[in-house]
Amino acid sequence: MRPRRRTFAARAATWASAVIPSSLLVGCVTTYEPAPPGGNVPAPAALMVPVTIPFAGGSGEAAQDRVFVALFQGLLARMQGAAVDRDVAQLDSLIASCDRPDLPPAMAEQVRGFRAVSRGLHFLDHVRREARLVVLGDGAVVPPLGQPIHLEVRLPAPPAAVTLGGRADGDAIGFSVSIVVDDTFFDGGSRSARTQDFVWLPERCELRGDRVLTLPIDIDLAAGVAVERTVLVRVDLMPGYVDCDGVRAPVRRTAFAATSLTQRPTGAETIQAAPLAELEKALRDFTSPADFARAWLAAKSTRGADRTQAMRLLIEQVRFGRPDQSQVAMAALRTVADVDISVGDRDAWLAWWGNRRP
Repeated sequence: MRPRRRTFAARAATWASAVIPSSLLVGCVTTYEPAPPGGNVPAPAALMVPVTIPFAGGSGEAAQDRVFVALFQGLLARMQGAAVDRDVAQLDSLIASCDRPDLPPAMAEQVRGFRAVSRGLHFLDHVRREARLVVLGDGAVVPPLGQPIHLEVRLPAPPAAVTLGGRADGDAIGFSVSIVVDDTFFDGGSRSARTQDFVWLPERCELRGDRVLTLPIDIDLAAGVAVERTVLVRVDLMPGYVDCDGVRAPVRRTAFAATSLTQRPTGAETIQAAPLAELEKALRDFTSPADFARAWLAAKSTRGADRTQAMRLLIEQVRFGRPDQSQVAMAALRTVADVDISVGDRDAWLAWWGNRRP
């Protein structure tokens, strides 16, 4: 069966396109379902194991029991601390110290609860360690502004098989996809928008052997007039329960994959190859938005002695240029000069340059 790709429409500021997690694929899984408006997020999985231990009867026997119970409750408190701290090695060590055949049933039940917690923590450690968020496409290069970004989360199966519940199961497993988009403009302005979607496995999935869970994420936004766009993507496993070899193991919300990508306009590579020459070319006319964008990108791409020359050229626009030219020049200077001066404060920029020159 060919996978069906779903699209989420989530408008951000004045953009006409949307950020869209597209489909969740693994084995026979062919699609995913979005959470309805308002969330429908599962309740956090319980990591606190309730402690209820009855005392035995008899005077001398009761005293011994009380000592034993006090010691055991101390172990339980340490287990709880290790679980909260995600210290799975310490938790496993404490559980092993309670592995004895004469443990009373009530106490054995407490230990079983922490064994389930340990299974969940081991799975989360695997997810954080092995999951990858990769850029798809030719050469895995981030495309220019106006072209979609195709990403994919890849989670291989852990050494011990784990079963993840589907949307219709009592223990459904979901993912949160959060995307923050920051645009920068050649006049020094900026705009930020964010979106978040929850997606679910449509059916039960067993991660075993060489099986890999994949989560494609498509980001398709109009280019607009930004000169630079930063896209931050974060993927979280939502709280719930997973089946670890028959053990219902709790998992808490965990961020396990993230990346930050930078998009620039088409043709930025040419500007970056010879930034000082491109800056000089842009400043010859310096009247159109295309000239302004080229000057900003070129200035930011300069290095070393070329950067000093770029600042000299830009400060001349601050001194003699029209208001719009001066504004763009100050915005470009702000990206290359290690100084905290507001874009628009012409006198401060001129004073800074006068004090800086040898």
